[in-house]
Amino acid sequence: MYRAPQVAAENTTALYAIEPEPGDWAYALDDPPEIYGPGWYPFHRHVTRPVPHDGAPLRLPRLERTGRTEPRPVRISPNTAYRAWHNEYVTLFGYRDDARVLARTHLYVSPCTVRSAEFGIDLRKKSITVPEACPDNLRQQAEEKARRVLAFLLAARAERRRGLASPHGILHAEMRPRSE
Repeated sequence: MYRAPQVAAENTTALYAIEPEPGDWAYALDDPPEIYGPGWYPFHRHVTRPVPHDGAPLRLPRLERTGRTEPRPVRISPNTAYRAWHNEYVTLFGYRDDARVLARTHLYVSPCTVRSAEFGIDLRKKSITVPEACPDNLRQQAEEKARRVLAFLLAARAERRRGLASPHGILHAEMRPRSE
């Protein structure tokens, strides 16, 4: 269930924190993709159930798909580098039958300091929500990240509308099939 985004009350140490890159870049999916699914939030996984498998070692069950899907969290990072720095990652959490997405990230404070933060994305309204508690000196960074995340989610939804079964163009270049 969706909850309002929050910002940590204090900064934390991050040995490799880097400033956000200026310029024209976008977020890309750097999590192994599964499938696109129904609803506002595009990223889903197959729902499975354990099925007895007598021939397996230790009689471990095998997982069988149920035919249903459910929203799954995904991690995104700037498309400027496949292996991003700690504070550049954003994790997205979508919810069934809800147009809102919760995004978790870290905001750059100084070379060794970050602030944990969340922001909300409303796909129905195409809007962002940065918590009121976000410090003034970090608000612009949070809003810029949120706008770029919204653009990423809208691109994923557009890709799904074009009939693709799983993410493709929004993947980091290093994750795309080699034939491209």
